[in-house]
Amino acid sequence: MGFTSLAFLVFFSIVWLVYLMLPGRFRTVWLLAASYVFLGTFGTKYLAVLIGSTLVTWVAGLILEKYGITNGVKKAEAESKAMPEAGKSSDSEQKKSSLATGVFVAVVGFHVAVLCFFKYNRSNIALPIGISFYTFQAIGYLTDVYRGTVRAEHNLLNFALFQAFFPKLVQGPIERSGNLLRQIQNIGTLPVRDPERIRRSALLLLWGLCEKLLIADRIAIPVNAVYSQFGAFGGVEIILATALYAFQIYCDFAGYTDMGRGIAGLLGFDLLVNFKRPYQADSVQDFWRRWHLSLSSFLRDYVYIPLGGSRRGRFRRAVNILITFGISGIWHGTGFHFLLWGLLHGIGQIFDIKNWKVPRAVKRVLIFLFVDATWMVFRVNSLGDLKGMLRVILTNFRLQDFAGMQLGSFEWVLLVFGILAVIAKDVLNEKGFAFQSWILERNAVLRCLIYTALLGAVLIFGVYGAAYDTSGFLYTQF
Repeated sequence: MGFTSLAFLVFFSIVWLVYLMLPGRFRTVWLLAASYVFLGTFGTKYLAVLIGSTLVTWVAGLILEKYGITNGVKKAEAESKAMPEAGKSSDSEQKKSSLATGVFVAVVGFHVAVLCFFKYNRSNIALPIGISFYTFQAIGYLTDVYRGTVRAEHNLLNFALFQAFFPKLVQGPIERSGNLLRQIQNIGTLPVRDPERIRRSALLLLWGLCEKLLIADRIAIPVNAVYSQFGAFGGVEIILATALYAFQIYCDFAGYTDMGRGIAGLLGFDLLVNFKRPYQADSVQDFWRRWHLSLSSFLRDYVYIPLGGSRRGRFRRAVNILITFGISGIWHGTGFHFLLWGLLHGIGQIFDIKNWKVPRAVKRVLIFLFVDATWMVFRVNSLGDLKGMLRVILTNFRLQDFAGMQLGSFEWVLLVFGILAVIAKDVLNEKGFAFQSWILERNAVLRCLIYTALLGAVLIFGVYGAAYDTSGFLYTQF
């Protein structure tokens, strides 16, 4: 039951209307039940994995808070007791600290092992929906509790909803306890009936629907045609399909995130922003400050900085970057092409162009070309396919079978218009003109006309299968 399905429209309508009528103390239970039903539509076996992960993480968090190191939020409490106990032996505290460290390492290791088992097994066991995202979220939560920077959540229902909240369950963002969990703890005070929030969230949801059905799914047709049978095409078609894929994966993933944030907003929650105009980046580092922000910030805070970051010299910084981006690569999938994709971005960070004395516009073009070239590595099915596609580009660089890309003339017009609309929106937003705010500031009649036009475009020009079926989101497979 994806966000773009008719079944989800019915499901969310019921969830939202009941949610609005419930008193605050019952909202957590209702949303948790709805989240489990949502995941259950993909397969009830996935529920067992999520619930097991939730229980292990919740219990471990309580243990870490009780026996963990005394810093962050626990430091003040520890210091208040330090004077009268100054003469006592520290053996007890050392044992507690050792226990906490052991529990932390064991449970994080458990999560990593479970994730690796499902992602990298050779026995065709299906990857549980959302496991890559809620596993990293659990690891981040445990790390924060272990460090003492946040308190463990004692209410199991609150923590279960934090892990299972359906607007972000399938493709993130990878939430932090300081953001989503804090809102869940105060669910009774969330502004669920605020008209301004409802308008803003509904517009975000509608825009995400446009990104997915009008742009990403239309681009998927020629991209899939070329990448599935690249030997039948010339180098020009491969280059064109690769350029198109940059916008397919952006509109597909950002479309899901915008829809998820819009759905969460209608429920009164603010999810983390995951994209900030990534193709306006002027360096590789800048790109990762704009693309999949919840993953890049997770890897920065829980991998790169603990490894030493940039504090131990240039060589160690380079090694830390390669390790971090290598993990990013293998998080996405099992093929060596994913690892290569991650390492290429790591190398791009090490030899970044941010200090080049060239116009910013030139930097943006160069970074887009670099990112798009690495998308080819990301998109192929194997390194063998990558080698074959590069051979075609080098030895047969011509337009060989444009019609084989499976779009008619009018479809190409819609595709180009959609891409130009995304580029224009990002360029203007980068310059400080916010489209969303501009629309929301118009009078009610004009707003209704804009909403109707967007919804009509989705219904008339969206890409559907039989019975208005829609394709899944790309990042579901990761």
